[in-house]
Amino acid sequence: MRITLSASILILMVFSQSYGIPRYSVEYNQSCALCHVDPSGGGARSLYGAQFFAYTDLAMQEKPFEEIETVKPMLNDQIQIGLDGRTIFFGQDQPAVNSFMQMQGDLYLIFNLSPTWTFYLDKGLYSGFEAWGMGHVLPFTGYVKFGQFTPPYGLRLADHNSFTREKLGFGIGWRETGVEVGFHPEMFNLAIAVTNGTSSLIDTDEGKAVTGRFDFRFPIGDANFWIGATGRRNQVGSDVDVIAGGFGGISLGIIDIMGEVDYRDFVNTELISFAEVALKLRKGLTIRVEHDFYDPNLDQESGAENMYLIGLEIVPTGYLQLSPDFRFHDLQPGSEDDYIEGSLQCHVFF
Repeated sequence: MRITLSASILILMVFSQSYGIPRYSVEYNQSCALCHVDPSGGGARSLYGAQFFAYTDLAMQEKPFEEIETVKPMLNDQIQIGLDGRTIFFGQDQPAVNSFMQMQGDLYLIFNLSPTWTFYLDKGLYSGFEAWGMGHVLPFTGYVKFGQFTPPYGLRLADHNSFTREKLGFGIGWRETGVEVGFHPEMFNLAIAVTNGTSSLIDTDEGKAVTGRFDFRFPIGDANFWIGATGRRNQVGSDVDVIAGGFGGISLGIIDIMGEVDYRDFVNTELISFAEVALKLRKGLTIRVEHDFYDPNLDQESGAENMYLIGLEIVPTGYLQLSPDFRFHDLQPGSEDDYIEGSLQCHVFF
């Protein structure tokens, strides 16, 4: 049964969560840890991401250095703040619906306890939260993280409706409690987490999940390449939910291509994929074309879904992004339930 856009937005209200833009990793040939406190990306931005990257590389008009100095995320020598707020106006043709909705309102607090240890708190307007401590105490820029966080699986896309997040259950308030160990030296990232395997605060069946991701970045000539592998094994009662996938991208100057493919073996054998082509028309203005595919059962010839998107990313200044998008949902060949939706999202961040 198809979930309408309005229902999807209501779910997002309850489980607001912060993801990032993985495309920047291949575009700039840099780790997500450069601009985010969490080495896996998403959520609160580092001082570099909040003060410099947003105002110099993302925005249409680069802010003069003397004005950048006025952007001060640090409340004092130890406490940093940040925020994400997303307001959306959306509509679809069937059933006919349109409305405004506050999708996200997250406040971040980062406590720098020492040069190596950090405590992170992300509290949304609704019920979702992250709370974890992290210590960069391992070699090769390695860290240990413990608490409630988003496990390191695949591309941490900002779009919760992307099939590689939604269909796998990773896009709506997905946070688990456990421990993560990772390494992120200059050219590669490796992270492995052992968690309770559920977003519930208490794991009643005591089954555990192991989630991991590895990616490697390298330039060839004027092109940047990004290749990664990811997997997850979750004990669910007497059953085992196994997911494996690959992701990556290539940046060719003003054109970035990125994608992910996942295979899941649980109740059925499922195949999920995401692909994006982004063209930077000018600084602060990017057009995106995306395709999502989902086959809920590879043993059957019918039932596959497709979703197509065309949209813009407009960043007029270093704290504001506007994103008009249009999607076409092709639920299955010949289906009368296919529908079109459009949205305009206003994203304020710091």
